[in-house]
Amino acid sequence: MIFSKAYALVALLVLGSLCFTAQAKDLLAVGTSFSQIFEQKSNGEYTGLGVDILNRFAEQQKVTIHYQIAPWRRAQSMVERGQADILIGPYHTKEREALLAFSERAFYRDEIVFYARKDRINSWNGEYHSIKNQRIGKMQGWSYGATFTEQTQTLTINEFVDLKSGVERLSRGDLDLLATNRRNTDAEQLKLKISNTIEPILPIIDIQDGFMAFPKQEQFDPLRYRFDRFFEEMIKNGTLTTLGQKYRVTLPLLILPY
Repeated sequence: MIFSKAYALVALLVLGSLCFTAQAKDLLAVGTSFSQIFEQKSNGEYTGLGVDILNRFAEQQKVTIHYQIAPWRRAQSMVERGQADILIGPYHTKEREALLAFSERAFYRDEIVFYARKDRINSWNGEYHSIKNQRIGKMQGWSYGATFTEQTQTLTINEFVDLKSGVERLSRGDLDLLATNRRNTDAEQLKLKISNTIEPILPIIDIQDGFMAFPKQEQFDPLRYRFDRFFEEMIKNGTLTTLGQKYRVTLPLLILPY
């Protein structure tokens, strides 16, 4: 009887593996444009740390991954509904955990900060009451950490669909502060050629780690399990550290070599 149950379990695992291999030859990975993580070149090629990781995973699994850049909320919704297989780069929150299945490990780390104009004195000292009269901008759908969310409920917040709009408004003086991350914002400044206008200020708002996320529906579990095993091996053999250096992306502390 014990043998029969054990045999049945093994058979079920093998069958699940075969089903994944047979049915998931093509996968769709989505996200919004994140500098050094997920970007599309002018020739249509997708690049970034997230893309490099997934391309290596696809090669190992003998599948094809297609990529699509969409507004951030739409990209999240596509994965929540099972219309896409992988979401590239979301920060982990309790709210998202209810809708998405996150990878076991994060693959990059961001500093969340306020940017301000260089020619204006700012009052940010780490306490939110110090900026209660400031015009603050943030991105729609982004996570800034639980403290920011709680402390800014009574503040005047302007939300932007894309980072470009927020950076332009701040540089023109229409905002006093823009809450964002350094990786994306420094790259956006270079594109807009306004790097001498605004700068990040201390103290930082928070630290956020970025993950791969998958639909929570049961049929996507084998894909996530396989990715987690693959990614763990990337960490152990040093490949992720090498890629982090290549794309100039900060890695979570647990991933950095001793």
